Amino acid sequence: MLSIVYLVLMSLLAGILTGIVGMASLTLYPVLLSVGVAPITANATITVAQVGGGLGTVTSSLRELHGHWKQAFQIAVLNTLGGVFGAIILIHSSNSGFKKIVPVFIMAAGIMILTPKRAGRQAVNTRLVTFVSWLSTFLVGIYAGYFGAASGLLMIAVLSEIVHENYAIYNSMRNFASFCNNIVAAIMFICTIPIDWRVIIPLLIGLFTGGYIGPIIVRYIPSTVIKRAVGIFAVVLAIVLGYQAYL
Repeated sequence: MLSIVYLVLMSLLAGILTGIVGMASLTLYPVLLSVGVAPITANATITVAQVGGGLGTVTSSLRELHGHWKQAFQIAVLNTLGGVFGAIILIHSSNSGFKKIVPVFIMAAGIMILTPKRAGRQAVNTRLVTFVSWLSTFLVGIYAGYFGAASGLLMIAVLSEIVHENYAIYNSMRNFASFCNNIVAAIMFICTIPIDWRVIIPLLIGLFTGGYIGPIIVRYIPSTVIKRAVGIFAVVLAIVLGYQAYL
C-alpha cells in the first residue's frame, strides 16, 4: 500500500513537471529503479504510462495551441519519426549500457537549459539554420524514443530557436509532440519489451492529474525561473546517476 501511495505521489509530481518542461522520465526513472524495476523495463513502463500523462498535458494546453496547430503538427511528425528510431535502438540495448549513457544526456540537457542566450542575438532565417533546427527536432525525437529523461529539456532548447513565441506557446507544442511520440513508442514497447503492469495504474493516475496541472502553472510562473530550477535539478540528477553508473 505504501509503495502505491509513493508511486502515485511521485507520478503526480512527474506529471506536473511534464506539463511544465517535460520531466516525467527524469523524475520517475530513479523512482522505478528504487522499487526494483530493471532499467530498460522502467523506461518502457514510463513511456506507456506517459500516454495518460500526455492526455492531461495536451487537454490543458489547448488554449496555447489555438492558432498554432500547423507548426505543432510539423514538430510532432518529425519528433515522432525520430522516436521510432530511438525505440528500435532501445529494444536492442543492454541494461548496463543504458545506465551509463543516461547521465551524459541528462547533464547535456541541464547545461543547455542553464546556458543563457547571447544578448542582442537576432533571429536569422536562413536555410541552414532552418535545416539544423528541424534536424535537431528529429534527433531529440530519437533520444526521446530511446530514453525520455531530459528529452523535454532538449526539446525546449530546440523549440526556443524554432518557435518565435513565448515559453507557454512552444511548451504546449512540446507537450503535443511528446504525446504523439509516446503513443508510437508505447505501442512498440508493449509488443517487444516487458512492461511492469503492476505499477501502470498508479503512474497513470498521477501523470494524468499532474499533466493537467502543469500547463496551468506555466501561465503564472516566469519561464526563466522554471528553466533555471529545472536545469539545476537535471545537473544534480546527472551527477547522482553518473556516480551510480560509473562508480
